[in-house]
Amino acid sequence: MSGPAGGTPAISIILPTFNRRDTIGRAIDSIRGQSFADWELIVIDDGSTDGTADALAGIDPRVRVVRQDNQGCYAARNTGIGVARGRLITFMDSDDAWLPHHLDIAIGFFRASPGDHVLLTEFFEDWGGGPDVRHDWHEAAHTFPRMAQQVGSRMLDLPPGEVDDYLRIYSTREPLDAETQKVATRAGYPEAALYRGQIFEYLRFGHLGWLPTTIVTREAIDRVGAFLPHYRTAADYRFLGLLFRNYRANMISIPTAVKHSLAPSGETLAEGHLATGAHEYRFAVHRLPLYDEFFWTGRESDDELRRVRGLYQWYAGRVGAQLGKRAEAIQHLDDACASIPPLWSGRLLRWWMQVAPSDRVATEGYRGLLAARGIAKDVVGGRLSPADFVRKTAKRLARLAGAG
Repeated sequence: MSGPAGGTPAISIILPTFNRRDTIGRAIDSIRGQSFADWELIVIDDGSTDGTADALAGIDPRVRVVRQDNQGCYAARNTGIGVARGRLITFMDSDDAWLPHHLDIAIGFFRASPGDHVLLTEFFEDWGGGPDVRHDWHEAAHTFPRMAQQVGSRMLDLPPGEVDDYLRIYSTREPLDAETQKVATRAGYPEAALYRGQIFEYLRFGHLGWLPTTIVTREAIDRVGAFLPHYRTAADYRFLGLLFRNYRANMISIPTAVKHSLAPSGETLAEGHLATGAHEYRFAVHRLPLYDEFFWTGRESDDELRRVRGLYQWYAGRVGAQLGKRAEAIQHLDDACASIPPLWSGRLLRWWMQVAPSDRVATEGYRGLLAARGIAKDVVGGRLSPADFVRKTAKRLARLAGAG
């Protein structure tokens, strides 16, 4: 099915890509498979050298390809925003996929709520074993409350008598309008509901929402401004934060997309994720000044915000320790321990980073500890025999001895 050949599309989709020929087909197929067809897709080929341009040639008349020298995904998104024609704008990543009802849900919401400017939907995360984690529910039910407990915050307490974890963050739960309810029921989610609230302050605990399941009006983008082009990661946190600071957030609790960790072949992506793997330390470091911009600068006397900031330093220290950035890890761990005095695990890691006889031993020792902990969990969970535990641990110890 295709939309009108001319005129302004109902929604513009912006998809930056760089050397993702191995996975961009899955993303575009999921867009072309939408039950709502009046869209334009703007693909920003950010200097790919892997034949991505050839793979995109003539794929669909609703697809426009803009090529530019490599400038990073945020500069590419800004390019897409500049040429988008729709009143509604959304984003896609070249390694992920929408479910067929995604755009129908979004369009139905804005028809029923013409005065709103920001819609989020739930999404699945697929770490290689199939889509199994509802991201925003998991953050609201587990990740954020655990962080809140660590820093002594009551922000994530449920209202009296409630068991709906989304209401730890959102103020209200409402039924869907009739037409959107029909779409949700056909998709197999008749229990989906609409949640609304001013959620900006909850971003202190981390990401809420995800760009490929965020739909905004052109007016909202004009108000909050473009992405920070000099960032290569984490700038979506700032963009979403500005949206949530200026507008009420609306979230429909139906999964409409899958965030993939692997290529369609099941193999590791040829061009890795911006927030994991080798890029994870850069992500951790880039997020720190964005947290400061939103929550810390001018509020330095707030003990809770200081402790939350300490958790982000702790995260950066752990990632730095894993990726061989010993000096940087020690600095982050110093800051974390100063912000959260009882952070004994941070103190132990800082001690190890300081006393290890070499950078390689420091890194391999910490990696070995993490691996041993994971193996022990597998033994307790019955996924690994004690004999295999001993064998794998011995290998790790031998590797550490070799590092010395």
